Amino acid sequence: MQRNLRLLLILSILVVVFGSSMIQNSLQASYRKLKAMVDVSNQCTSNNQCASEATGSRACGGPNGYVVYSTVHADSVRKIKQLASRTRALESENNRLNSVTSICSVENPPSVRCVNGKCIKSKEGAGRFF
Repeated sequence: MQRNLRLLLILSILVVVFGSSMIQNSLQASYRKLKAMVDVSNQCTSNNQCASEATGSRACGGPNGYVVYSTVHADSVRKIKQLASRTRALESENNRLNSVTSICSVENPPSVRCVNGKCIKSKEGAGRFF
């Protein structure tokens, strides 16, 4: 019985260690893909073609930041929203697995606008973005 308990404990530790590492790698890859998708598709001619999407997850709840993107191409918007959702899910799971603590301030969506054909965060807007 004790042998089985030890084996179960060792397996649990391995799952946490390797699972956490895999999640962190997937999270970093998702952020890279998201940034690349935003960079490639960031074109606009007016402010109403710009939007922001919540990314990541704080341990106490809410997003960790926002990505500013163009809504001109529907396929890009769909992919950006999927990748942003993936960052939220992965970071939430990473926080849970690693008992992460974080600041519990609210990250508000930034104000966005179109400047020189690119969607950007307005200076008066709040929130972290890339």
